[in-house]
Amino acid sequence: MTRDDENSASTHRLQKLPPQILVLMLETGAVLFLFVRERIDGSLEFVTSQYQNRERFQYLGYNLTVDPSSRYMAASSVEGAFTVYELESLETLSSRYLRDGSFNPIIRIRRRKIRGVLYQLHFLHPRPEDDYHIILLMIICQPATLFGSRMVLYDWELGDDLETVFQQENRGITIREDYELPHLIVPLKFNGAFIAITTGAIGIAGGILQGGLPEFQSLGTVAPNQPEPGNNVTKPPVWVAWARPFRRKTYFEKNDVIYLAREDGIINFVEIDEASLTPSVHNVGTINTTISSATAFTTAYDRWADILITGGDSGPGGIWKLPARSNITQVGTIPNWTAVWDMAITDEYSSWTAESPTNNVSSMRISISDRLRTPDHIFCISGRGPNSTLTELRSGVEARIGLEFDFGRVVRQSWMFPVNVGNERGYYALLSLPDSSEVFHISGDLESADALVPDTSPFDMTSRTICAVQSEQGTIIQVTERFTTFIFGSQSSRHYHEDLLEQGEIVVGAASCTDGFVALCVYKEQATQIHVLRTDQMSVSRVTTWDVQGEVTCLSIFTVSNQTLFAMGTVVGGIPHFLLHTLDGVSLINKSLGGHNDSTELYGRMEALTSVSVLADDAEALCFVLGTRSGHLVTSRVRQEHCDITLTVERLGMGPIHVFSAPAALASSCPTVFACCDNILNILTNFSESDVKFKSKSAVWPTDSNNASMPTPQIHSAFCLEQNLYGYHGHMSLMMLAGSRILLADVRPHPRPVPRTISLDGTPSRVIFSKTWNCLIVAHLKEDRTTLSFVDPRSGAIISRPSDRTDERPTDYISGLGVENGKVWSLSEWLYVKDGKTFPFIIVGTESEVLIVSIKREDNQAQDGSTTKLRYFTRYRKKAPKGPVSSVVGSAEDLLICSGDSLFWEVLDVTEKRFKFMKQFQLDSEVVSLKVDNGKACVLTARHSLQVLDLHVESNTTDISLIHSDHVTRRLCDMIELGPSTEPPGKWPVRLLSSQLGDIVGLWVPWGQRNKELELVFEGALARAVRKLGRGRTRPLWLGVDRERRYNTLSNTVDDAEIYGVGLNGSLQHFSLIGPDLWRFLRLIQNLAEHCAEVCPFKKGVRSLTGSDVYMDIDAELEPRLTGHMMHINGDILERCLERRALAMLLRIPDAIDLFCEYLDGIEDGVHTLGFRDDEDEGRGRYIQLGYDILEYLFEPVL
Repeated sequence: MTRDDENSASTHRLQKLPPQILVLMLETGAVLFLFVRERIDGSLEFVTSQYQNRERFQYLGYNLTVDPSSRYMAASSVEGAFTVYELESLETLSSRYLRDGSFNPIIRIRRRKIRGVLYQLHFLHPRPEDDYHIILLMIICQPATLFGSRMVLYDWELGDDLETVFQQENRGITIREDYELPHLIVPLKFNGAFIAITTGAIGIAGGILQGGLPEFQSLGTVAPNQPEPGNNVTKPPVWVAWARPFRRKTYFEKNDVIYLAREDGIINFVEIDEASLTPSVHNVGTINTTISSATAFTTAYDRWADILITGGDSGPGGIWKLPARSNITQVGTIPNWTAVWDMAITDEYSSWTAESPTNNVSSMRISISDRLRTPDHIFCISGRGPNSTLTELRSGVEARIGLEFDFGRVVRQSWMFPVNVGNERGYYALLSLPDSSEVFHISGDLESADALVPDTSPFDMTSRTICAVQSEQGTIIQVTERFTTFIFGSQSSRHYHEDLLEQGEIVVGAASCTDGFVALCVYKEQATQIHVLRTDQMSVSRVTTWDVQGEVTCLSIFTVSNQTLFAMGTVVGGIPHFLLHTLDGVSLINKSLGGHNDSTELYGRMEALTSVSVLADDAEALCFVLGTRSGHLVTSRVRQEHCDITLTVERLGMGPIHVFSAPAALASSCPTVFACCDNILNILTNFSESDVKFKSKSAVWPTDSNNASMPTPQIHSAFCLEQNLYGYHGHMSLMMLAGSRILLADVRPHPRPVPRTISLDGTPSRVIFSKTWNCLIVAHLKEDRTTLSFVDPRSGAIISRPSDRTDERPTDYISGLGVENGKVWSLSEWLYVKDGKTFPFIIVGTESEVLIVSIKREDNQAQDGSTTKLRYFTRYRKKAPKGPVSSVVGSAEDLLICSGDSLFWEVLDVTEKRFKFMKQFQLDSEVVSLKVDNGKACVLTARHSLQVLDLHVESNTTDISLIHSDHVTRRLCDMIELGPSTEPPGKWPVRLLSSQLGDIVGLWVPWGQRNKELELVFEGALARAVRKLGRGRTRPLWLGVDRERRYNTLSNTVDDAEIYGVGLNGSLQHFSLIGPDLWRFLRLIQNLAEHCAEVCPFKKGVRSLTGSDVYMDIDAELEPRLTGHMMHINGDILERCLERRALAMLLRIPDAIDLFCEYLDGIEDGVHTLGFRDDEDEGRGRYIQLGYDILEYLFEPVL
């Protein structure tokens, strides 16, 4: 069993094994059993057990099957061999796991080679009374022809010796021609019967246990004559998947039922009688997704209906409900793997030099306006057919909306408390408006919300609510500008502030309440007073009053060690202060925050505090979190003994911050704070008392399961309920406000990918971000015809319409597009410059043409309510010179067109309204990507790597010439330029290339040295190929505002952008440049980890480092070598080392600690390790901690 760390037993609860365990066959030949369990903090982890096959068969697991009793498993390879595994019973495994945590399912195995290709491998069901009978079915065909297949049966009884069972090869019997190559076998529940499905026939086979040829009874399916339009299916479509619904055990003794799924989404229900094997077939409907043999297709059930679940073929799947005698209906969507075709990032720059308007690069890198900016967003296009999407890649905490309604007016703040009204469980939702309050009663099932009438409401609804709380006894305390109100069940009492304070007309500006005290801040003439009230059930009385200097901007009352304290934010002379007072008004802390305005230019001027929240209270120290009006987040630690304070200031955003803590009962062992800033809700966790700051910050993304493309709500306030509404352990319930919208959401406070998908009408091919129009431009199919869509990246709405050039009338497609089953091969933006004027164009490259598209801004509203902001039309058309236009780049008046295997240079003459041919150059293979820089064209070819061409722009008579090329042939996908500085000239950039085989290469162009080959800087191998590379400044503002390069890291670009790569399988990868000293250190950790079973459990040849054999002999070269080859560091391995705190364990390998310390001493001339070697025992711990500090710095979030 694999554990995350040595203390794993303390992080989870031992429970029974789940009813199903997942089995994976790895490329290394290992068998992996795994299931998911829940940790104490509510997070999930995998529990695994690995068995390594001694003999290495190629692609073992090509077929994989488990018998109905779950006591045997069989796997085959493509080499004509199979392995049978005898397994422990689930009862034995579960009792052993509960006893000692062990999990090892395999008892023994038996391997055997056969003659031929094992095409199908399945266990069949025995007779119900023979549950000890094991039946293994094989379909074997000859490798030369793949025809003339034979059916082989092996059968034995539970517990028989497998060596004896498979001692001799069973030759089997020949299958009749129409069933000789079934692509699908469906074992039936009785007597070894099964359904065989081929492309041309479907039959039920029975009688195989009696020997002789199987008897096939034809099974006729029911389906519409034509597949659903738009699906990507073969002709004719075939049946590719099946699933068995849940029924009572007694039903399956005489009958069997299955659902058959066709690749175009048609579902048949098949019922078979045990006695005669007579089928009954019904068509239950069509689902709007494409299904393949690799698609997950299974069933579940509720009380009155079958539930069908499918993953979809290269696109989203779904959940469908099928009640008895009713039509099939979709009730949910399941995100699924889908092919990614292209990526776009909303970055205003495209070059590694950031196209800076100033020559002073260093000043640009520290510009406040450049750092205080909204992070860029990453979008990719994926999928095929009607399920295609434009997807925004986001990371954070997902908040699943359960209840939403629009109040109609902007709500400033809200609270929600559980109540019993009329012996029915429900909730009061209290809303604070600018000049009044509203209250809703929400039913216990969250299905309805009714507004309370002010005249009969127990709440004060005539004035603005400032704060509210519910006591442990269930009493709700509401403090408004005029009243303090108590509500308990059907009882209530309301107390007028003027009467309580025995003063004239007063205004309560700030307030705070707990279970026992209420604090009111009152402005009177030139003084600010704090009035403390004591509460007792439904009554309240004044305790004390004291004056405060300046304006009180926020107030919080809390109790620690039986002492009631007040934390406040004030403004005196325009400078914010933080105050801490006792119940009697004695000042403990009066800290001016004005000094932080001068500490660093990056943070900007700090304004008044808006909110204060107590994070932790113990006998030694108090921790506070403070929000400000200027976007600064202040965390403070107050030592009670000496009343001294330590502050840490961070910049969370640009607008006001409102902070509040999650209830301690929901926050597990880790204090959790929420912060609203810039209309985004953030969750702050992992508080470090030594650094006095939160080490983990994540955005909270509200999502709607019924609307995956929902724009992100602009959250300006939120409230965390004391109890989880939806009953999930470790989850929180949030009441969020977005303008007039009120959202109730379930939150699992663990960061994860939270993509937002925007539906497209058809298969996409290209996407770019237009800096000019601030929108995404997507080339895709609409009704199987090529078109363009301009998409607002925030709302996801299409904001464009195609039109005719001459009369501006709306059209379905612009001229040159609308080609049936066509494809847009290239898409780019061209800022055409003529006579000092700039004209923005979009260049579209198709299979046969180059289109120059113009865009006009407009503001029209259609009848359906949609708003069109842009109108686009074709201005110029040019026939492609030599095949599909794979890449096209515009620069000033020039246009470089890559058509087929040639590069064409042409100039657009707007006066004559035509293109003028300039030059042409034939390349060795088709062009993949093209970049132009100072009259030089860097051309990426499909099969001949990178080639650099001199266009000779200074002469119209000199031909284009090849001046640099790569001596290695590479099949490439994309390239991007990297470089931290423009000085000295010529040193940078390095071009990062990605290949179709999963390699990455860094090449340097020796400018000024004509006809010299490109120089290799680095290369490495990735787990998956990168299809598209891009740059963007995506780090959250709190990381990007003051992040400086440390530990020998290098900037990827002059403006410190991040570099991303997206693979065909949808994986997003992040790349960083590092210096040689840091590379040595990280490579050492990777080398050590690749020999450690605790970090790389599935890598062949690893050993455990947790045993007693500390000085084990590992025959490996640990010391990294700077050779230029294999210079890539696997960040996934290093991240696992950080998560599992594995450095100390890795350093148990002999000689590792010496190299570890030596390489750390070499980073930045040893500035980080000064004094570490003075004390050997303490120094080792300091070196290890520095290693973790470096890893934490490297793995700070980039999204």
